[in-house]
Amino acid sequence: MDGGSAVNRGAVTTHSDLVEASLSNLRDHRADAARWLAIEVLLSDEAALEDDALALRLHSLQDRLEAMTRVRYGVA
Repeated sequence: MDGGSAVNRGAVTTHSDLVEASLSNLRDHRADAARWLAIEVLLSDEAALEDDALALRLHSLQDRLEAMTRVRYGVA
Protein backbone atom coordinates (compact mmCIF):
# COMPACT_ATOMS: atom_id res chain seq x y z
CA MET A 1 0.00 0.00 0.00
CA ASP A 2 1.16 3.54 -0.65
CA GLY A 3 0.47 4.76 2.88
CA GLY A 4 -3.11 5.62 2.10
CA SER A 5 -4.86 7.91 -0.28
CA ALA A 6 -6.92 10.99 0.27
CA VAL A 7 -10.53 10.33 1.16
CA ASN A 8 -12.95 10.85 -1.68
CA ARG A 9 -15.98 11.96 0.28
CA GLY A 10 -18.24 11.52 -2.75
CA ALA A 11 -17.29 7.85 -3.07
CA VAL A 12 -18.80 6.88 0.29
CA THR A 13 -22.51 7.38 -0.09
CA THR A 14 -24.14 4.66 1.98
CA HIS A 15 -23.63 3.00 5.33
CA SER A 16 -22.44 -0.13 3.50
CA ASP A 17 -19.85 1.92 1.58
CA LEU A 18 -18.57 3.39 4.84
CA VAL A 19 -18.29 -0.05 6.46
CA GLU A 20 -16.46 -1.47 3.46
CA ALA A 21 -14.06 1.50 3.35
CA SER A 22 -13.39 1.11 7.08
CA LEU A 23 -12.73 -2.61 6.78
CA SER A 24 -10.40 -2.03 3.85
CA ASN A 25 -8.48 0.58 5.81
CA LEU A 26 -8.22 -1.76 8.82
CA ARG A 27 -6.79 -4.52 6.61
CA ASP A 28 -4.32 -2.11 5.01
CA HIS A 29 -3.15 -0.73 8.36
CA ARG A 30 -3.46 -3.63 10.81
CA ALA A 31 -0.51 -2.56 12.97
CA ASP A 32 -1.97 0.90 13.60
CA ALA A 33 -5.40 -0.61 14.29
CA ALA A 34 -3.86 -3.06 16.77
CA ARG A 35 -2.01 -0.25 18.57
CA TRP A 36 -5.18 1.84 18.77
CA LEU A 37 -7.18 -1.10 20.10
CA ALA A 38 -4.50 -1.95 22.68
CA ILE A 39 -4.68 1.61 23.97
CA GLU A 40 -8.49 1.38 24.13
CA VAL A 41 -8.20 -1.80 26.22
CA LEU A 42 -5.77 -0.14 28.62
CA LEU A 43 -8.00 2.92 28.88
CA SER A 44 -10.87 0.68 29.97
CA ASP A 45 -8.77 -0.85 32.77
CA GLU A 46 -9.55 0.83 36.09
CA ALA A 47 -6.13 -0.07 37.49
CA ALA A 48 -4.34 1.59 34.57
CA LEU A 49 -6.48 4.70 34.96
CA GLU A 50 -5.45 5.05 38.61
CA ASP A 51 -2.03 6.13 37.34
CA ASP A 52 -2.68 9.67 36.10
CA ALA A 53 0.62 9.89 34.22
CA LEU A 54 -0.05 6.62 32.41
CA ALA A 55 -3.60 7.66 31.51
CA LEU A 56 -2.33 10.97 30.14
CA ARG A 57 0.32 9.22 28.04
CA LEU A 58 -2.20 6.71 26.71
CA HIS A 59 -4.59 9.50 25.68
CA SER A 60 -1.69 11.37 24.05
CA LEU A 61 -0.60 8.27 22.14
CA GLN A 62 -4.14 7.61 20.96
CA ASP A 63 -4.49 11.23 19.83
CA ARG A 64 -1.23 10.92 17.91
CA LEU A 65 -2.33 7.71 16.16
CA GLU A 66 -5.64 9.33 15.21
CA ALA A 67 -3.85 12.44 13.88
CA MET A 68 -1.49 10.30 11.79
CA THR A 69 -4.49 8.45 10.34
CA ARG A 70 -6.24 11.70 9.45
CA VAL A 71 -3.10 12.94 7.68
CA ARG A 72 -2.74 9.61 5.84
CA TYR A 73 -6.26 9.94 4.43
CA GLY A 74 -6.16 13.66 3.80
CA VAL A 75 -8.72 14.68 6.41
CA ALA A 76 -6.36 16.59 8.71
